[in-house]
Amino acid sequence: MKDTEKQMLAEVAKAIRGLSLDGVETAKCGHPGLPLGCAEIGAYLYGSEMRHNPADPNWLGRDRFILSAGHGSMLLYSCLHLSGYDLPLEELKHFRQLHSKTPGHPEYGITPGVETTTGPLGQGMATATGMALGNKMMAAQLGVENEGFLDGQIFALVGDGCMMEGITNEAASLAGHLKLDNLIVIYDSNDICLDGPTKECFTEDTAMRYKAYGWHVVKIDGHDFDQIEKAVRAARRRKDKPTLIVAKTIIGKGAPHIQGTAEVHGKAMGAEEAKLTKQAHGIPLEPAFYVSDAVREYMKSRLPRLKRMESTWNRKFKKWSVENPEKAIRWRAHVEKTLSADLDEKILNLEIKPGVAGRVASNAILGLLCKEVPYVVGGSADLSCSDSTMMKGSGIIGPGDLTQRNIKYGVREFAMCAMNSGLALQGMILPYCGTFLTFSDYMRNALRLASMMGVKVVYQFTHDCFHMGEDGPTHIPVEQVASLRAMPGMTVMRPADTNEVRRAWCLTLRMRTPVALILSRQNTTDLAETAVPIEEGVARGTYVVKKESRDEIDYCLLAAGVEVALALGVAKRLEEQGKSVRVVSMPSFELFDAQDKNYRDATLALDKKVGQYWSLEALTSFGWHKYVGRDGHCVSIEDFAVSAPWKVQDEYYGFTVDKVLDRMAREG
Repeated sequence: MKDTEKQMLAEVAKAIRGLSLDGVETAKCGHPGLPLGCAEIGAYLYGSEMRHNPADPNWLGRDRFILSAGHGSMLLYSCLHLSGYDLPLEELKHFRQLHSKTPGHPEYGITPGVETTTGPLGQGMATATGMALGNKMMAAQLGVENEGFLDGQIFALVGDGCMMEGITNEAASLAGHLKLDNLIVIYDSNDICLDGPTKECFTEDTAMRYKAYGWHVVKIDGHDFDQIEKAVRAARRRKDKPTLIVAKTIIGKGAPHIQGTAEVHGKAMGAEEAKLTKQAHGIPLEPAFYVSDAVREYMKSRLPRLKRMESTWNRKFKKWSVENPEKAIRWRAHVEKTLSADLDEKILNLEIKPGVAGRVASNAILGLLCKEVPYVVGGSADLSCSDSTMMKGSGIIGPGDLTQRNIKYGVREFAMCAMNSGLALQGMILPYCGTFLTFSDYMRNALRLASMMGVKVVYQFTHDCFHMGEDGPTHIPVEQVASLRAMPGMTVMRPADTNEVRRAWCLTLRMRTPVALILSRQNTTDLAETAVPIEEGVARGTYVVKKESRDEIDYCLLAAGVEVALALGVAKRLEEQGKSVRVVSMPSFELFDAQDKNYRDATLALDKKVGQYWSLEALTSFGWHKYVGRDGHCVSIEDFAVSAPWKVQDEYYGFTVDKVLDRMAREG
C-alpha cells in the first residue's frame, strides 16, 4: 500500500473514531470500545477494499459487510455515512434515539447499507455464511460461475463474544465443509469481553480450531493497514476454503485510562475520558462529529469508481442476457420471485394419497415446487428422512456440487436458521428449513431476528404434538406453538389435513414474511369441510367448517391442526343429542387477527347467543382464551407429556370424542 493511501486511511480511521465517540457520548450510552479498536479495519474495507455502490445498496454484485458484533454499531454507521450511503450526519447525532436510522444495534431495513440485523452475538457470522452459500449456489445453479456476477465477497467482523457463542462454531464447521472461499471473517481479538478479560473464561486456541474446521487462518495486527490489506487480498485470491483473519486489536484504543479493559466495552466513557481520547488521536475537540475536508473529499472521490464497478457489471450482465436468453429469464425469476399463474391449481390438484400425515403431504408439494419454482432451496438439521423436507428431483449440495437444491445442515439448528436468513437476504432464493417442532427452541433467537427483519423464510416444523408418542417429553412439543404465535412478524399455520396443507403452501408462497408450517407426524383425516377456496378458508386464518343446526348455539368448538377432526367428531355426537354446534378451524391466529372486526366477530359467533366456547388443541392452552374467553374451556395439555404410544396418550390426556364429551358433561 502506498504511503499516501495509508496516510489517508489513517485520517478516515480518525474520523470513524471521532464520530463513534461523539455518537456514544451524545447518547450517553453505547459501546465505544469496538469502534475505537476496529477503526483501521473499517477504514480499510470502506475506504479501499470493498466493491459496493452506496447509490444502490441492493446491487447483487456487491461485496457485503456484516457487523456480527453488532454492539459496535457506531463503527458501521460511521463507515456508511463517510462512504456516501443515505445516512446523513444528523442521523449519527441521533444515535440510539427514537425513530433514528442509527438504532443501538444495526437493523436491516432501517439503515441503508445494513445487510442484516445483528446484536445477539454470533448470528451475524452465521447469516453471513448463508449469504456466502447463497451466492455460490446461485452462481452454480444459474451457470454463471465464470461470469463474475455473484462473486462478491462476504465480510463479517466478529468479536470474542461471537467466537464464544455456539452458533459460530456450527456455521464455521459447515462453511469449512462446503469450502466457502467467498467468506472472510475478521476476528477482532482484543482479549476483552463485557465482564472482563477473556482469560477468565476463554483460553482456547481459536486459530487452531478454525484450521480444524478447514479454514485458512492468518494472524495480523489489526491496526496495521499493510497487514490488513495483505491478509484480505490473499483471502480474496484463495479458492479452496473460507478465511479467518485473527486481528489483534486494542479495545478502546487511545482512551488513556481505560483502553484494553472492560470499562470501555459497553458504556459511555464520560466527557473527560472522551476528550483525552480525542487528543490522543489528534481529533479536534470542536465541533462534535468532526470530519475533515480531506476525509470528505477522499471518500467522495471514490464514488465515481464504485459507480463504475456497478456500471461495468450491468453492461456485462446485459450482454450476457442477450447471449443467454433462457438463463436470463431464469435469473429474473429468481430475483423477482415470480410464480406461474396456475401454480395454485397444480398444488390443489397434486396427487397425494388421502389421509397422509401433514409432513408427507408437504413433502409431495415440495417435490412439485422443485419442478415449478426454481428459486426454492431447502434443507434440514439431520432430519430430512423424518421431517420430510428433502425435495425429490434434486440431490444434496456438497463442496464439489452446489447445483443441487437440498442442504444437509447436520445437527446445527441454530446456525441453520440464521443461515436461512442469509440465504433469503442474498436476494435470489426462497429458502425453507425443517426440524422437529420441539427443536425450534434451538432456533428461537434466529427465528426472532428473521421475524424482526421480515425476511421470507419457510420453517417446516413437524411432529407437532404429543403424537410423537414413545419418544417422550424430551421430543414432544407443548409450548412451542404458543411461543411462535407470540412472536411478532411470524405467521404460524397449523393445518388440519391435506386440504389445509395444500392451501397453506399456496398462501405461503405468496407471502413476503416468515412462515412456520406446523405439520403432523401421524396420519390425518381428510375432511370435506376444509376443501374450500383458499381466500375463504386458510387465507382468513380461521373459518367455519360446520355451521350450527339452529340460530342459538349451544357449543362453539375452536380447533387447530389434527384436532379439527376431533372437534367435528365431538360436534356430530352433540348434534345427535339435540345440541346446536358450530365448529371453527383455526389454522393461523395471525391471519385471523388481521381480518376485519366484522369477520372476526361473525366467525366466532359473537353476534349470536352461545352457550359454551371450547378449544381443542393437543398443546398448551396458552393463547386460546383470547378466542374462547376467560370462562371458556380448553382441551389441552399442561405438562410435558409422557412416553407412550400416541393412542394411549389420546386416552390419557382426554383427546377422544368420548373423553371430551365426558368432560363437557362434567364442566357444563
